[in-house]
Amino acid sequence: MPQGFNAAQVIDTAFRRYNLALGAGLSKVAGKVFRIGHLGDLNELMLMSAIAGAEMAMLDAGIDVCPGSGVGAAGQYWRTHTQAAADPVAKPALRRVAAA
Repeated sequence: MPQGFNAAQVIDTAFRRYNLALGAGLSKVAGKVFRIGHLGDLNELMLMSAIAGAEMAMLDAGIDVCPGSGVGAAGQYWRTHTQAAADPVAKPALRRVAAA
């Protein structure tokens, strides 16, 4: 999160306004980060919708984010790394990279 902003506000806005559940940062990073998590399967397009929701919640919280920048970056990455995205064995590694 940028200096002067609390991740709790983004998390709250994402949930109340967009029905998107984001995770909070723990311990030393509490209030400084939020997490996109999942239970079960998560593919690239599902993750892209979470990124879009996080962008919208950040904008609503007053954070200067270029709308679509995260979604665009993720889409460009997945389009240019098609073999990794299409390979079911590579998917867990791809998810770890995308979540970082």
